Amino acid sequence: MDQSGFSSEHPWPDLPPELLGLVLSRLPSHAGRVRVAAVCHPWRSNARLLRPLPPLLPWLALCDGSFLSLPDGAVHRLPVPDDVSSRFSTGRMLVLAHGDDTYSLMNPPPMTMTPLPELAICLQRKLSVQKVVVSDHLVAALIKVKRFNSTTTTKVITCARGQQCDITSYSTVKWPAPAGSFINDIALFKGKLYILTTEVEHYQHELHILDGRREQTAIRRMPKDDDDDSEEDMFDPYATDNYVQRNYLVVSGDRLLMVERRINLPPMFPTDSGIVKRTCHFEVFEAADLSSARGRWIEVDTLMGRALFVSKGCSESLPAVGQCSDIGVREDCIYFMNEDDTYTHVHQKIHENPILDSGVYNMRDKTVTPLLLETAPTPAAGEGLWSPTWLFPET
Repeated sequence: MDQSGFSSEHPWPDLPPELLGLVLSRLPSHAGRVRVAAVCHPWRSNARLLRPLPPLLPWLALCDGSFLSLPDGAVHRLPVPDDVSSRFSTGRMLVLAHGDDTYSLMNPPPMTMTPLPELAICLQRKLSVQKVVVSDHLVAALIKVKRFNSTTTTKVITCARGQQCDITSYSTVKWPAPAGSFINDIALFKGKLYILTTEVEHYQHELHILDGRREQTAIRRMPKDDDDDSEEDMFDPYATDNYVQRNYLVVSGDRLLMVERRINLPPMFPTDSGIVKRTCHFEVFEAADLSSARGRWIEVDTLMGRALFVSKGCSESLPAVGQCSDIGVREDCIYFMNEDDTYTHVHQKIHENPILDSGVYNMRDKTVTPLLLETAPTPAAGEGLWSPTWLFPET
């Protein structure tokens, strides 16, 4: 009998649940947990009773349709139908756009498909869809619309779920970006749809609420606590270089956060400067006083035991297991991915390395580490039709 009290003469199917839980909690990937549960029926039954297990890192959905498991770097393929022309992540599930202009929800795993006729009604013509969010009562899409003068604008289209599939019975809401602004992101928070916009001239961020019906309620401009723009608060990633900023809305526990990501822009000349386009800084703000007209952004320096995963197509938050874990979710960290699948620099296409400019930003010491472990292989396939995003499969 070993130190755990488990006799070596007992068959492996009789492994006590507490020992099975220790094994599962130390596995770094979803595939590893699935393999353990598939060993035998007793293990599978006991694994279902072991809740909650420490959260695992999500999959990185690559442009070519494959999925990269973290932190081991294993590449997975899902049985997606051949007629799928677009793919979006809602976090736990995939929204699939089929060639006959229908949509469906795919739950991996188990591999189940559910029709999503509401989205087909919302998008009655081919549009450039940037993001899709789905709840039990609402479907919303962030789209990009090309104007007659070749300029583009952004718009949110929503539709209630659960109604009879009849185009005459659906009530869609089309919410365009305010004049002089563009839409950064959308998120479902406490049953309401929130829309983050940015006013171009002064780069002011506003948060709007769309309640799913035709009435819209807008939170006025959300000033930051550091709106005095003092020199000591100004961020300058490089003294001589410019940077591009991207903003995301992330629901983190009972908080709605805005994440600012700053990416340095290499100088055009000289081309052999050795400076490449890289994410170098993040700032996080909480949307406070949402129930009043005094809404404002408050900068935060902790994620309160959680970690953030940001991308244009899907942003999520997970509870963390600690700061020093190599296989689990690390607290007060922001996981980000490369989103410029067409960017080239010095004749090197970014799809040659699909995880270029993907990493983990530590809010405590403001450092960036690679997304994959050094021992993990770098995937070679990154070119494809779809934008990279996160997927959080359930074990």
